[in-house]
Amino acid sequence: MKTTTLLIGGLLLASCGCSTMNNTERGAVTGGVLGGLAGTVIGGMSGHPGAGAAIGAGSGALLGGLVGNEEDRHDRRVAAQVARTALSVNDVVQMSQRRVGDDLIVNQIYNSSIAFNLSSQDVIYLREQGVSERVISAMQAHRGYRVVRQSGVVYVDPPPPPPFSVGVGFGYGYYPHRHCW
Repeated sequence: MKTTTLLIGGLLLASCGCSTMNNTERGAVTGGVLGGLAGTVIGGMSGHPGAGAAIGAGSGALLGGLVGNEEDRHDRRVAAQVARTALSVNDVVQMSQRRVGDDLIVNQIYNSSIAFNLSSQDVIYLREQGVSERVISAMQAHRGYRVVRQSGVVYVDPPPPPPFSVGVGFGYGYYPHRHCW
């Protein structure tokens, strides 16, 4: 019973954490706690629970930190990719004023990784600067990555999947022995 209580308490402790921790820190803490619990149980079977806990906690923290560090590196790579392909409202205005065709601007918008969340003032500003309605509509329709900055940490959310729809259509065609309209 005591081991079960310790295990449940350790899992609850491992699932808690500071919101300011990065993945490396969170992985090291979680790995250390779980490794320490496992080491205590295994060490207790051999008569050395303290040594088992120390070895388990150290190796768990190391392994958890390595896994968390890899997640942090992946997040930084995604954030850098988003920053490289970001397109701003001013970029669209400049392209439009320099007479870049609407097709090219729309392609740039769809290749951009940032979603445009245009306010009514943004739409008015874009129209006053000579941006076409087609380009503004493409900006509103594009669902890129959403970048959120909290406490110095950048979170990048992928775009949602496209909506699922089912439709029924009518058409006409020619068949060898009859016409269908």
